[in-house]
Amino acid sequence: MTWTKRLLKVNLTTKSIQIEEIKQSVLEKYIGGKGLGAYLLHQYVDPKIDPLSDKNPIIIATGPAQGTVPIAGRYSIITKSPHTGIFLDSHVGGYVGPELKFAGFDAIMILGKSEHPVYIEITNQSVHIKNADHLWGLSSLNAEDQIKENHDAKAKVIVIGPAGENLVHISTATSDYYRTAARGGIGMLFGSKKLKGISIRGTLELDVPDIGSLKELRKDINHRTKKSIDNGHLLPKIGSSWLLRIANERDQLPTLNYQYGEFEAFEKITGESLHEKFSSVTKRKPCYRCPLGCSYIINYEAEWTEGRMVQHPEYESIGLLGSNLGIDCLDHILQTNHTCNSLGLDTISTGSVISWFMEVGNKGLIPEKYKHEKIEFGDKSGIIQLISKIANQEGVGEILSQGVKRASEIFGNGTDRYAVHVKGLELPAWDPRGKLGLGLSYITSNVGGSHLRGWPATVDPPDRSMVPYIDSLIEQQDLKILKDSLIMCHFTHSIAPGLGISDTAKIFEVTTGVKTSVKEMREKAQRIWIASRLFNVKIWGEISPRQLGVLPHRLMYDPLPTGKAKGMTSFNNQQDLDESLTIFYNKRGCDFDGRPQYQEITNL
Repeated sequence: MTWTKRLLKVNLTTKSIQIEEIKQSVLEKYIGGKGLGAYLLHQYVDPKIDPLSDKNPIIIATGPAQGTVPIAGRYSIITKSPHTGIFLDSHVGGYVGPELKFAGFDAIMILGKSEHPVYIEITNQSVHIKNADHLWGLSSLNAEDQIKENHDAKAKVIVIGPAGENLVHISTATSDYYRTAARGGIGMLFGSKKLKGISIRGTLELDVPDIGSLKELRKDINHRTKKSIDNGHLLPKIGSSWLLRIANERDQLPTLNYQYGEFEAFEKITGESLHEKFSSVTKRKPCYRCPLGCSYIINYEAEWTEGRMVQHPEYESIGLLGSNLGIDCLDHILQTNHTCNSLGLDTISTGSVISWFMEVGNKGLIPEKYKHEKIEFGDKSGIIQLISKIANQEGVGEILSQGVKRASEIFGNGTDRYAVHVKGLELPAWDPRGKLGLGLSYITSNVGGSHLRGWPATVDPPDRSMVPYIDSLIEQQDLKILKDSLIMCHFTHSIAPGLGISDTAKIFEVTTGVKTSVKEMREKAQRIWIASRLFNVKIWGEISPRQLGVLPHRLMYDPLPTGKAKGMTSFNNQQDLDESLTIFYNKRGCDFDGRPQYQEITNL
């Protein structure tokens, strides 16, 4: 089986290193990745702890698919979010996930805090804690270079940039230069532990139960990928940036802090425009053995690149750093995206908090102390300067670095009305006023405002009740949970036909040698959803999940003023939201308030 059954535990306070066995019964029930991380949180963590406590772990987990199945070059980081204070799982592409598996581990758990900067060096099952004083202060890009020089050029590296060192709430951990664990303040947690990074080199072979079945599975996924490419799917050609046109057409493209769902100048920043402008200097940079190959880097010549290739921006980055800031210039989006990558900032949260600051400034709601730092939508130089201020907590950047929820609470004066987040997590580049059921997806996500927790299979705006589509939402949530636990890439929805729950059952069987069924896989997904929800319930105490199941004022009460979804809000009315939550909670095994009726995670 491709489970190694090994958990690497590193304590940065005591400098102790232990390897523990993970019981197969745990792995069969929680699979790996998100599921395994949720289980480990329940076993090792008091949900009430301060997220920056030395007892809050960084859990880095793989799944059965890493290193064996195509479109599975990913890993998960699971913790109690220092940004939102609730359950967090963040998922990253590239090469780290397979490399960790080749090093012989299903997961790493990092506890404690170091007194001085360190990084962890892993070579197969040999693990060392190394001094990182010389790395502290370096950009994420330069730090990865240095760690590879110190360890092994073939090592796969996770690092933080200056934003994480400075304990910025919206900071990231970066790997393979351009892949980020972006949401929820992962970089802040690394920084609080004085952990600059982790270097992994693995050369061990995986124990595959049935190589013949694995070859057939690989053949099937590769064939379906080729079929999608032959059918002209744009994802392999221009990456996730192909979604910008679709978002604009559906009135879901955040524009000027979600005041609109369409951008007048959207043609200037589409994926097609990006590809056409830079195709001669663009290079494909796929994740580990991925036939989709949707990731690219660009050889862009400018002083700010410091001679490096820059990332071909993802759709979310274009939406939040482009239309949402009133920017219609691809060159500027490349620069802001690269700047965020180098400093270690989440492009979604950064774009969101800057757009909020721009709008409240226009409305005259900035406190007197910060009025001189006001910037307008479309102010290119002002945006670059503000990103640097956020990463270094300078001036108003000290407030904005805490994210839009905290910033609106500090500013007060009604500015929370324009703060777009769910449970403290800034929303991605998908306005729920343009898609039926997306609002309920955001509300019921256990991490807060994420676009990667399952959407209902709808294409229309919310012009009717969500109730008939709740089963579709739960099914898609289950599918995403299974992908995030195996771990498979979200973009397997773009192969032909797209990856379904029956496929996850087959992948589970082939990679683990354990028989299962679609019904059993749905049960595993439900178990993992409950585990994530129960962790939050223990944090919230007397506050019910229903009380927290709200959308930002703008998306719930302000109709879209233009476009296909003109006049739409995320739900028909409050009654529709209330009824949808009641039915959803019941189907998820929760009481009226959203608390799981099953109250314990079995100690297997």
